Amino acid sequence: INAEYGGSELDAADAKLAVPLTLLKLTPPAVAFIGLGAVSAAVMSSTDSSILGVSTMFTRNVFINVFYKKASDRVSLWFLRGTVVVNTVIAMLIAIFVKSVYGLYLICSDLVFILLFPHLTLVVWFPKLTNKYGMIAGFGTAFFLRVLAGEPVLKYNAVLKYPYYQEPGVPDAYGDIPEYGFQRFPFRILCMVLNMLITLAVSFAFRMLFTKVPSLQKHDYLGAIKDYEEAEFKEDFQKGGKKNESNL
Repeated sequence: INAEYGGSELDAADAKLAVPLTLLKLTPPAVAFIGLGAVSAAVMSSTDSSILGVSTMFTRNVFINVFYKKASDRVSLWFLRGTVVVNTVIAMLIAIFVKSVYGLYLICSDLVFILLFPHLTLVVWFPKLTNKYGMIAGFGTAFFLRVLAGEPVLKYNAVLKYPYYQEPGVPDAYGDIPEYGFQRFPFRILCMVLNMLITLAVSFAFRMLFTKVPSLQKHDYLGAIKDYEEAEFKEDFQKGGKKNESNL
């Protein structure tokens, strides 16, 4: 193996080939065939499970619960199949163009912190203050700002440049010349806070609109009033249960 690669060690770019090369060069053909097949099966199993899980959650939580609550099983099944195809294409493009697994981990952490953390916090601790209108507005705004901030891992520069932005091709503080620009400003925290504030503000605005003008409740397609009443009922129920326990 070393002779074929011209040295005592594999290059950094070929490090991922260590296990396949070991099986191919240092084991009998039958063992190499079974081993490489097992590795491929393990990778494909994890991949298709992830794609199916993401597609199922999107179909159930977004398509059915938000946009089409009366969807039949047949419609839901076809939408799920289409979502699987779309997610597979997206995953394939990411695998082709993104070379760093660590970079993908950072992007996923970004999205969880900026998009999901504010909503999870609000839903768990302040369910009466949120509804779907606010969450869509906060999510969309935060996602838009994050995309405009640029991402070196995905190889595109920022459109929206926050203070202290490092321009591409300009030496940074360490003397390095980055190929792609990057943000020095803590824009992720800013996007997360804006997501939370916009969610609260828009949720409050729509709840007040439907409460003060009852005639508009027939246009409450995302159920802001229903969500508020359910959260209020759960809160009263929990308070009643705690009161009964204290009396016992």
